[in-house]
Amino acid sequence: MNISQLQYLMSAASLGSFTKAASVHHLTVPTISQSIKQLEDEMDTVIFQRTKKGVVPTKEGVLILQHAAAILKNIESMYTELSGLKEEHVESITISTIPGLVHQVVQATLELMVKSPFLKVQMIEGDTESVMKHVQEGEANMGILSYSHAQRNAVFEWLPLAEGTAVLIVNTASPLRYYTTITPEDLKNEVFVLYKDEHIGKIAGYLMSAHASNRIALVTNNTDALCQMVVKANAITIAPDFIVNALSSVYREHLVTIPLQQLTLDQAILGRITLAGEPVPARVKEFTAKLIGYVDPGSPAP
Repeated sequence: MNISQLQYLMSAASLGSFTKAASVHHLTVPTISQSIKQLEDEMDTVIFQRTKKGVVPTKEGVLILQHAAAILKNIESMYTELSGLKEEHVESITISTIPGLVHQVVQATLELMVKSPFLKVQMIEGDTESVMKHVQEGEANMGILSYSHAQRNAVFEWLPLAEGTAVLIVNTASPLRYYTTITPEDLKNEVFVLYKDEHIGKIAGYLMSAHASNRIALVTNNTDALCQMVVKANAITIAPDFIVNALSSVYREHLVTIPLQQLTLDQAILGRITLAGEPVPARVKEFTAKLIGYVDPGSPAP
């Protein structure tokens, strides 16, 4: 006896016909007939009287049908309860992040999913303004972004994950690579490619101020595009040192970072934002702790 046999049995009884039962289950009539005959042999009982007009349950058949209906109902209840238990374990989190931290977010996700195999993570990429918008409008549970002290506001809870200093980034063939520090006076006829960010824009303005021959060729939030422009087109860019450390080794081996002298702007901070005044979900806290291990291994978990 199996579930399919009981289902065929109930269909034949309710429809009064093996032919109609076969049509419902997309089977042949002999298949339905043989299945029910196997049940009758197994229980040594005639379940249906076969007539020209169809089939009619015998007295014993009625008893069998009652128990078959109860078995199928219990099986259906079992699957419903199992589905509910699985749903309880399905958790989701949406993270909005700047592109430079995508690799670290993925690594933290992989580590967390070992412990929580039903975890669902949705990741949205965007620049700093986009990340803040995603969190503020409820599209993301948390945001990972680079910001300065001046950019903070009361809309979010700002949790620093790592602090860094902005550096100039050049390729290994650039004459600038031999400078120990860079000032605006050192930069002349340089082509800048910039990450789309208010803080980076202010630093670039400061560095370009000494010579009108400096120019901006590209502004984007695509870190791969920036790296390729620096490596292949001899452009220069600016980023916090923690973003440089997060780059793929394929790029890092072709790049040189140079400290910026007399930079009066705020330090850059890599942080997590959540909506102010709202409790931080446990899963967000756990994810943040995993992420810190990739961006700043020396920092304690929040």
